Amino acid sequence: MYSTLVYIALATSITLYSVLLFIPYLFVLMLPPKKRGHYMRRITLWLGKVALNFGFGPFTRIKYIDTCPEHNETGIYVCNHRSATDAFLMAVFGKEAVQVVNGWPMKLPFFGFNARMSEYIDSTRVPLEEYKDMVRDLTSRNVLVIAFPEEHRSGSNNIGCFHSCIFRFAMELKLPVFPVCIAGNENFPDKAFHFHKTREIQIRRLAPIMPEQYKDFPSAYVFKKRVQKMIADVCDEMDKQLKTDIIK
Repeated sequence: MYSTLVYIALATSITLYSVLLFIPYLFVLMLPPKKRGHYMRRITLWLGKVALNFGFGPFTRIKYIDTCPEHNETGIYVCNHRSATDAFLMAVFGKEAVQVVNGWPMKLPFFGFNARMSEYIDSTRVPLEEYKDMVRDLTSRNVLVIAFPEEHRSGSNNIGCFHSCIFRFAMELKLPVFPVCIAGNENFPDKAFHFHKTREIQIRRLAPIMPEQYKDFPSAYVFKKRVQKMIADVCDEMDKQLKTDIIK
């Protein structure tokens, strides 16, 4: 019953938002690709905000903690990946962004179409050099690139192995990397797409690793391991805090 209520709230809020924007949406689709991508990313950002506030908001508290508000550089956000709601949670940044996705989200009705029009990157279908060129092009237009290097939802408090690709691109393109930690949503929904009662979901943006620091990493592998450990350690702290808050 709980899961059904969440889906009803989510579907209702997204449907109403889509109806309100139907005419502007059609106009945007007729624009040249790069202009279309810009406006579609704004539409997708607000779609995420609507989902967070009216789809998920009645059922759980969503808390965003920015540990480095002084840093507004365009770069790559690297996140752990616990749940399908991670894609919506990226709206907390309030910035024009694309996500690197693992194939199947691009095939979804409505959401997949929006992702393609917003210039999201399908890492399973793009050759590596083209992938890197897309990252270079997007960041040159002040668009954030958000990556989930685990590539698959963990569905738990554990963090899977990170892939090195996005870290290599960051080093070669001299882009800052912002580690992002997500906790509390591992069962919102679970891997079977059932929503469970969740008191609070937290998203924490950590201080960036800047290009001038890359000299400390002899390879992309060493870089990714450092970031993976950093995210894992902070997520452990967040999980403990969330458990303590429940006990209180």
